[in-house]
Amino acid sequence: MTEQESLLVISLFFILIGVIFAVVPIIMNKSRKKKAMKCDRETTATVVEYMCYRDDTTYTYAPVYSYWVNDKEYKKTSSYSCSIQKHSVGDKVALRYNSENPEMIFVEEEQYIIKFVSVIFGIISAVMLIVGFGIGIGTIIG
Repeated sequence: MTEQESLLVISLFFILIGVIFAVVPIIMNKSRKKKAMKCDRETTATVVEYMCYRDDTTYTYAPVYSYWVNDKEYKKTSSYSCSIQKHSVGDKVALRYNSENPEMIFVEEEQYIIKFVSVIFGIISAVMLIVGFGIGIGTIIG
């Protein structure tokens, strides 16, 4: 394999990684929007406690929400946890739920994680694509 062929392979590798890093946040955002659309009713929930999760070195906390739908109380632990407790017990939070399945919830303010990851993946994707195309064009021109 010549040096030029090797550089083209490296270029394609960077481009492929760039495309993968571009697709992952698109899928994450589509999934988030799909769930948001399924949760077609809004209510106010109360943070009633926190679930604490521990791994080898850190603790994370997930809020447990209490909310009422059709005179029935639901308690649902968030699927998002972080190292700090964003709310205090007793705080009110806007929550959306699925009218056909009230245990399916969506809390918009918890979506910052997906938004943050999307930005990071977008930056990595852009860098990989620029490097990949830069190497490829440089190899073809040079």
